[in-house]
Amino acid sequence: MIITDHKKVFENIDPSLLAKFREFHAANPHIYKEFRENALILKRSGRSKSSAWLIINKMRWDFEISTNSNNEFKISNDFIALYSRLLIFRDASFLGFFTLKPMKGQITEEN
Repeated sequence: MIITDHKKVFENIDPSLLAKFREFHAANPHIYKEFRENALILKRSGRSKSSAWLIINKMRWDFEISTNSNNEFKISNDFIALYSRLLIFRDASFLGFFTLKPMKGQITEEN
């Protein structure tokens, strides 16, 4: 699936998943902020491609080792691809930085 227009990254995604993501994002805006900061670090280091999973798992790791809490860094794996899409939507310079695969239930030209 090749997307050439950053404004189309959310096309044909399950509306119920998008609604859950919007609710989670509204309650946790710091997640996107940290995701973006980590993506910028990767990009500035010379990487031309990276993985949203790498970024989220780094965030999970950082939270785990930097806190003395029994709380976990909770983010649904279903939202990881949506964070990369949100970053691309807001900053077109990230188009092509992440490989965007069809999401479960997403209608694409191939199916």
